[in-house]
Amino acid sequence: MSRENDVSAVLQQYAAETGVHSVQKVEQDFVAVAQHVPAEHVTTGLAEAMHSEQTPPFEDMVGDAYERGSDELRAAMLKQLIDGASPAAVKPLIDDGLLPRAANGSGHPEVPVDTGLVQGLDTEVIRRLAREAAQDDPSIIDRMSEFFAVDPHAGKTLGGVALSVALGKIAGAR
Repeated sequence: MSRENDVSAVLQQYAAETGVHSVQKVEQDFVAVAQHVPAEHVTTGLAEAMHSEQTPPFEDMVGDAYERGSDELRAAMLKQLIDGASPAAVKPLIDDGLLPRAANGSGHPEVPVDTGLVQGLDTEVIRRLAREAAQDDPSIIDRMSEFFAVDPHAGKTLGGVALSVALGKIAGAR
């Protein structure tokens, strides 16, 4: 059987919602599918999952992915959120002392992001930033979807529910 047939068979399971899969199985399926379908299909599937009422709120999915991720992934996620958030979403976190501020002289708060910062950063700060950023600009959800689609191993930190829904959406797009 060809790789294309394997991917099609996996996607059919999610399109038909043929039962409950273990989180580990869903993660494996997601990585396999993401490596063999166009990146835009994966991005769209993840975005639709993040907007879906079948999944937890966006900030919870991002917070859970943050908890599961390596320090490098956490730093990349935080940078992506900060870069996509408005100054109004980031400033309160700086003012509350939850994020450091870099001296840049501009009106937009800059936060120096590295693995040292994320080691001591509580997941609730990430949830709050994700929630505020999405309220300010809902397109952050699409940008985070693209972030997770580019690296399927990062994407699998979103959890079984989000990935199952995303795989179903990817299947529907084919």
